[in-house]
Amino acid sequence: MRKHLALIYLFVQINITFIVGQANNYKSEALREFKNENYPKAIAYLHQALEKNPNDKELYYYLGYFYHYKAYDSRPLAGYDLDYSDTVFYYLEKALELDPAYGDATYFYVAECGAQAFYALQKKDYARVKQLYQKAASAGGFPEWALEYGRLLFSQVAPEGILFTHGDFMLNVCWYLQLCEDHRTDVSVIPLVMLNRPFYVLELMQGSLFQPVPFNVSELQVMNMHPAKWDTLSLSIPVPDSLSAVYGLPAGYEMIWEVVPDLQGKRSYLSTERSLLIDLIEANQWKRPVYWAKGMDANYLGGLDAYGCDKGLVSELVPFKTQETSYAFNPMALADLWKKKPPLNYRSVLEKNQPRVSAVVLYAYASGLIALAAHYKETGASDKLDEVISWYQSYLNLGVWPGYETNYLDRLLAFKAKQ
Repeated sequence: MRKHLALIYLFVQINITFIVGQANNYKSEALREFKNENYPKAIAYLHQALEKNPNDKELYYYLGYFYHYKAYDSRPLAGYDLDYSDTVFYYLEKALELDPAYGDATYFYVAECGAQAFYALQKKDYARVKQLYQKAASAGGFPEWALEYGRLLFSQVAPEGILFTHGDFMLNVCWYLQLCEDHRTDVSVIPLVMLNRPFYVLELMQGSLFQPVPFNVSELQVMNMHPAKWDTLSLSIPVPDSLSAVYGLPAGYEMIWEVVPDLQGKRSYLSTERSLLIDLIEANQWKRPVYWAKGMDANYLGGLDAYGCDKGLVSELVPFKTQETSYAFNPMALADLWKKKPPLNYRSVLEKNQPRVSAVVLYAYASGLIALAAHYKETGASDKLDEVISWYQSYLNLGVWPGYETNYLDRLLAFKAKQ
């Protein structure tokens, strides 16, 4: 009898191993197709895997993740409507049922809320926009380390500033703080990648949910946006004499901004995003300070990054190229940030990590400290260099990202070794 039971047990174990192996093979094929950006085929493989192993949290996570990409990062595919979002939420919620601490599933839950908020914004359903960000928060989508990062980001932006961002995380954290916590509503937070959406540009011009932004183009021009024929051209942006005086520039000074085309075919073109960025900068006339968050894809800045003064978490637009000038980096702004408002709550990433984005926050903090350490090394301020290393070890060297953290610490300690 025992021998018979042992054979049954062995058969069951072999069968389970075979089924799990099949599921893992399907999962591997799905990841390969996703890497090739064939989202429908990747999703089909995941459904096959799920039939074999219905309790695998990763399969539910990848289904939510891939359906999200199919909706927003793919070419338009048949079958999409706003109810499609329910499918994304369903799979992410299943992943979180199996593992409530599944940080990347939480990240995509927030990303889906943010994507749906954009559709609500298109309908001017402002209550729905706010509701979706509250939904994301209720799912644990904005842990304290993420909100702290958003608040510190805002703290480096002057009143009435314009802040360019890139990616779901930066935008969603900032908009949550503005809409649900009434924090820094004077700042216009703009995802530059979305300047190709006419409804969003009109919302920036005319809407009431966020601080409006100046443009010279008309509503008719916005509704008929298209790539513009363009060769590399230097634009002259007049600078008010009062601002010129701040930087020791002569009266009548003009910023010369070389703008290169960002679309290529038989000839070159400007994308609608870059055209409207130019229009915004020209229309603003330096009335509102302009910033972009650290970690921005510089391609979307259209060359403005050469005119940035790095303050740590953001760069501020100034009317001249800053490389090899004293304005390339503002050590006082960053030192002030760490002395008055260090990221005390970054440690909460140990309990509520979202790996897809927490490394971005670590980079933003650590790269600023490395730049500050380099400044103190150049100026011979050894005591302040020790302080920077201490800040890093106290607040950021937590073992969440061992490889990155060790690399950043080694770079800081290298300044000490060269003394």
